[in-house]
Amino acid sequence: MAATIIYWGVIFALIGWGIWNLIFSVVYLKNKENGNLWFFAILNILTLLFGLLFWWVFNNHAWQEYWLVKATATNSLLGGVLIAYVVLIIAQVILGREPKAKTA
Repeated sequence: MAATIIYWGVIFALIGWGIWNLIFSVVYLKNKENGNLWFFAILNILTLLFGLLFWWVFNNHAWQEYWLVKATATNSLLGGVLIAYVVLIIAQVILGREPKAKTA
C-alpha cells in the first residue's frame, strides 16, 4: 500500500512540476526573459535525475520489497514523464540563449 501511494505521489508531483515549469517557461518567453529558462533547465535536470533514480528503484521488484516491504506494479507513464522532461530541458536550453548585443 505504501509503495503504491509513494509511486503515484511521485508521478503526480513530477507531472505537476513539469506543468508548472512549462507555464512559467511560456511566461518568461513572452516577457523576453530568456535567461530565466537556464535556471529552470538546471532544476529540471535535478528533477530528471531524481526521476531516473526513482524509476530505477521501482522497476526492480526486489528493491521495492527491500525498501518498502511490499512492491507495486509499475506502468509506462513514468517513462513518458521522464522523456517529456528531456524534451523540456532541451527546449529550455535552446530558447534560454540571450541574443548578443550589437556593438556600434
